[in-house]
Amino acid sequence: GLFSYTVTLTGGCGTVSVSGSLTSNDIPVLVITDPAPVCSPLTVDLTRPEVTAGSAAGLIFTYWTDAAATAAYPTPAAAAAGVYYIKGTDGSGCFDIKPVNVVVNPAPAGTTAVTSVLCFGESTGAVDLSPSGGTAPYTFLWNNGAVTEDISGVIAGTYTVTITDANGC
Repeated sequence: GLFSYTVTLTGGCGTVSVSGSLTSNDIPVLVITDPAPVCSPLTVDLTRPEVTAGSAAGLIFTYWTDAAATAAYPTPAAAAAGVYYIKGTDGSGCFDIKPVNVVVNPAPAGTTAVTSVLCFGESTGAVDLSPSGGTAPYTFLWNNGAVTEDISGVIAGTYTVTITDANGC
């Protein structure tokens, strides 16, 4: 807004008055939407428009590792898991700083070992698959190069197993 002021100084040599006005600009509207979680080894692009959608038009965005915006974040287009800060600055130099949260879920891994010979007609007990990492529960898809199916349809052969965790990683 616009503010007017008058300063009057009185001393041994008389009275001096100075008048003027000050313009106070509002803090620009900065809206941050945390990006969707991704699975490791992917990263997140904090410069994408949907992260700052709803912010005031014309803001210049810069990226920081601290809330005071004193330590620049050098790779905002490939952000790893963590909390970062986006500073939105308008044409008059006014700014706002807000946090953005990046979630990178760990990908599951697994090791397999044949624990017994599966006889014709048996449906369990042949494979011990021990997943690690990620977030349970897990789903498993088996592929023998031609067909992908769950464990119930696996027949003798060589397979690649795809483990998917509760986060879709």
